[in-house]
Amino acid sequence: MPHDAAAPKVVAVDAQPDAAGPPRKVYVHGAGRCGECHEKMYDEWETSAHARAASSTLYKAAVANAGDATCDRCHAPLEGIGPKDHLASEGVTCDVCHTLREPRPGPGGADFRLAVDDMVKFGPRCDLKDHYFHRMGCSPEHKEAAVCGSCHWWEPKGIPVFTEYKDWRDGPSAKANEPCQSCHMPDEKAMIATGSPVRTGVPHHGLIGLAGDLRKRALSLEVAVRDEGGALQVSVSVRNVNAGHSVPAGLPERRVVVKVRIKDASGTELATETRQLGRVLVDATGTEVPFWRATKVGSDTRIAPGATWTDAFVFGPPAGGTVEVDVVYRGVSDPVAKLLAVADVEEMLMSSARVPFGPPTAAGRAKVPKTIITKPPPAGKRPRSQGLP
Repeated sequence: MPHDAAAPKVVAVDAQPDAAGPPRKVYVHGAGRCGECHEKMYDEWETSAHARAASSTLYKAAVANAGDATCDRCHAPLEGIGPKDHLASEGVTCDVCHTLREPRPGPGGADFRLAVDDMVKFGPRCDLKDHYFHRMGCSPEHKEAAVCGSCHWWEPKGIPVFTEYKDWRDGPSAKANEPCQSCHMPDEKAMIATGSPVRTGVPHHGLIGLAGDLRKRALSLEVAVRDEGGALQVSVSVRNVNAGHSVPAGLPERRVVVKVRIKDASGTELATETRQLGRVLVDATGTEVPFWRATKVGSDTRIAPGATWTDAFVFGPPAGGTVEVDVVYRGVSDPVAKLLAVADVEEMLMSSARVPFGPPTAAGRAKVPKTIITKPPPAGKRPRSQGLP
């Protein structure tokens, strides 16, 4: 697809090294070095999106397509800092978050400072003593959403790209004093470093919950099936019950896909319909494009905190079988995946429901009307469904 000449060039102009330039000597290390003492945190971080921020297949494809646009300030914050430039490939690594100071969330994005010119590593605890490898920096700010918001809010030229912080700020979680860390870095009992005592209130570093299941716990699903003159009407409601920001979050190209399938008694698929929820950015022709080519928002069907998305699907007239509804997270929309030539797109089942129905009769269709509600599970447990007549 040719680049639209009218589209804004999305370059993070505020994503430059700190104004004073890199210091003569910097105190940064690879994550593996930190992991020698902080093994638990390293193991959790290693599989996180932060660890893949500068190396994922999708990010590399996006950078290649975007030309001279740069997102290094947030995706590779150590780029150009000191002699250890190779650390930038580790993305949002230990020495990014633990030297981060003065975060100022705003639509301009990436407004923070990295204090890499000293041996201090900052964190939310103020009861720890210095040791030979680095000194301990007391930073209550590390418990505040602003630490996350300095990168997770960016609206270049007024186009909303990352708005998780803004969504949170304007939503019920902020009013309840529940910062991002409440869900993304929940506290647990653990050793902070090898040989240290077990302490309470140690943040998990995997970023998607203790059991890696924040997406599975974000939404509830209600499916109501009834007969309408022999046809089958399926009403689907998806509610954002746990996320403190709109769902899907992150890249505007992410989607929540609602798949409704009709299967007969043998399991053969008879019909299927899908809806894709998310923020769709478009170019001047109205064609969906990645954010660096976009000129405006084409549509926005994300589900805000506490809000519900509802739609109806009509099939028929089928014989007896099952209605299957799956709510699936998809890492990038089909048009953008095709444009970037990304074939391996992440998918995750967020919620599902199964509703059996009988064949139509003179007295009406057997087994319906029926409603199934699938509630999100507690951390680490499967969803539970409750059938209602």
